[in-house]
Amino acid sequence: MAKQEIQDYIIDPNVYVCDPVPQETPDQNRIYPFYDHLREGRLTTTRCKDCGHIMWPPRIVCPECISDNLEWEDFPPTGKIYAFTVQVGGVPPGFKAPLVYALIDFDNGIRIISPLVDTDPDDVAVGKEVVLKVVDAPRDRVLFFFKLK
Repeated sequence: MAKQEIQDYIIDPNVYVCDPVPQETPDQNRIYPFYDHLREGRLTTTRCKDCGHIMWPPRIVCPECISDNLEWEDFPPTGKIYAFTVQVGGVPPGFKAPLVYALIDFDNGIRIISPLVDTDPDDVAVGKEVVLKVVDAPRDRVLFFFKLK
């Protein structure tokens, strides 16, 4: 994935004493492949090879059968907005009001809550399709959001 410039909605590294962005390397995080996949522009999660359960967020042990026999699986390329809300005050640092949060349904049965970025709140509606938006974060890390398709 080509290097992108850091967007306005990425938290400035000097804003917090505590760093809110996850550590994303093998020596810091056991689900580090998730972040490697994001760098490739792919949203993934884990699926249990023993019982077939798809997990969100990705895990290292299946919560259904307690197996650690897991594999990485790609999400469908688009999701649909199940519900949304618009926050006009008290938005997190790095974001600008109004900020849209959406519950997003995917064909794999997973529902994710996420901010919608690069999106006019007036264009958001239940049933509209969204796509993944991966952005660079401070210290060579990445975060993911969604935007309208």
